[in-house]
Amino acid sequence: MGVTYPVVAPASTQAPYPGATDAAIAAWWQGVRLKRPGWGVPDFFIAVAAWLVFSIVSGVPILLAQEGTAAYAWLLLVGVALPWLGMGGWPWLISRLRGNGMRLDFGLRVTKADIGWGLLFGIGALVAAGLIAAGLTAIFGEFDSSAGEVARDLDDFPVARLLFALAVGFGAPIVEELCYRGLLMSSLLKRGTSRWLSVVLSAALFAAMHLEPIRFALLFAIGLILGWARVHRNNTTTAIVAHMTNNMPGAIGILFLL
Repeated sequence: MGVTYPVVAPASTQAPYPGATDAAIAAWWQGVRLKRPGWGVPDFFIAVAAWLVFSIVSGVPILLAQEGTAAYAWLLLVGVALPWLGMGGWPWLISRLRGNGMRLDFGLRVTKADIGWGLLFGIGALVAAGLIAAGLTAIFGEFDSSAGEVARDLDDFPVARLLFALAVGFGAPIVEELCYRGLLMSSLLKRGTSRWLSVVLSAALFAAMHLEPIRFALLFAIGLILGWARVHRNNTTTAIVAHMTNNMPGAIGILFLL
């Protein structure tokens, strides 16, 4: 059962609060009373801190397990998914407690236009990442992502590898976009930060938090495009679809050991 809001007449301004998503604006003009969200930039850092704590907690058993065993493979999967409780769980919780819910606060709507634009932005991210990867390879030689390293450890475990491919293709884009283009960018926009500075800041933190120095430029470029998708359509759904599109070749490669 959805949340029922009191109905009030909308004011004469264009949005209920600075940085409101299109979904929130549409609901507001339909007479839904929205409160100005009480979450902000500090909550992004709480989500990141929770992600770090859960990463450490899940990483200890991995260090104690024997590589190449089934137990090690499943612990790796737990190590991938458990930190999402912080990165995705905190935005969900605070949007319910101090906002209007993720659908309105972060613009989680689904329309054909949002999906179409998401696919276009995702293809753009793939092209940019490919060009930058070629340059990085010329400078540093062959390199791999952390996801690629995990995939190699799962080579002998098809079910675990399938689940990891699904996590890369679908889970990670949803969780990361909720945190970076949802919570962080919405918080910056709500504070009056310009759209393009919000895009740059979210892209820089997105790239840095992957903890892969060689791939920073590549991840930063992807983050810029995902942020552009967020502001262009004023919702997080488009960025999620773009992120999924960007990750899909890697997920397919994991699945089929490419």
